[in-house]
Amino acid sequence: MDASPSKRTPSSDAPSLVAEASSKPLFAASLADERKQELRQAISALQAELSTQLSARDALLSESGMTVEQARKLNDQNIDRLHRYNDIKDAAQTLFGKLAELKGQTVKDIYGEYGVGLDD
Repeated sequence: MDASPSKRTPSSDAPSLVAEASSKPLFAASLADERKQELRQAISALQAELSTQLSARDALLSESGMTVEQARKLNDQNIDRLHRYNDIKDAAQTLFGKLAELKGQTVKDIYGEYGVGLDD
């Protein structure tokens, strides 16, 4: 059989061209659909986790008799206290370091002299 272009009929080539042309976009579309489904599942899982966390938060607030605003304010106050504590601790460590340098001792010795543990 002669397969020259002049003897081919358009109808015989059409199905294979359509199948070839449409297979690539369908494959790409199916990957996109799979990715969308994965993202939907991830979103659902995150929404469920958020719901669980909110329920736990609400239960703790109910037990403590606090509102969300009060809890946030208390949290902010505690963070401020931690910042002040860290600043004071840094200053004390600097002073202990300078004192150790002046006395020709180690910082560990100075901590021991003042009854301060190395972990304090």
